[in-house]
Amino acid sequence: LKLLIRIAAYTGARREELCSPTTVFDQDTISIVDSKTSAGIRTVPVHDAIKPLINDWVAARKNLKPNKFGDMSDAIGKRFGRLKTELGYDKSLVFHSIRATVATLLENAGVPEGVSADIVGHEKPNMTYGLYSGGASLDVKREAINLLKYPEWDA
Repeated sequence: LKLLIRIAAYTGARREELCSPTTVFDQDTISIVDSKTSAGIRTVPVHDAIKPLINDWVAARKNLKPNKFGDMSDAIGKRFGRLKTELGYDKSLVFHSIRATVATLLENAGVPEGVSADIVGHEKPNMTYGLYSGGASLDVKREAINLLKYPEWDA
């Protein structure tokens, strides 16, 4: 769970995306090939802070078991729910809240909305970027994602 939270916090990826056996991890990128939306299919650069964690997560992910609907992330999502309750957080905090934090940090770091959308897997609503653009390059996304800072982790 600790690995999953940290990787989500530095990628903005959905819990289901990170737990999926079809998501491909290497030391430089995470390739999400199955998502709830077409915009969710993307390649996310690996933040420098989580590079040492990738191999551990890939090994841990192999221990996840699907629920009766084939969801690999259900049990770990329940563990997250129990943990946040034990820590005194209310029902308004959910695993998906991590995505909101990533979007907020990217915005506050001055990352253009289109680049942030490419990182977290959101549709771009306008014609120029939403229809015509091929998306931000991996280098542009890497520069943006490395702006994410968490003082308690990055100290």
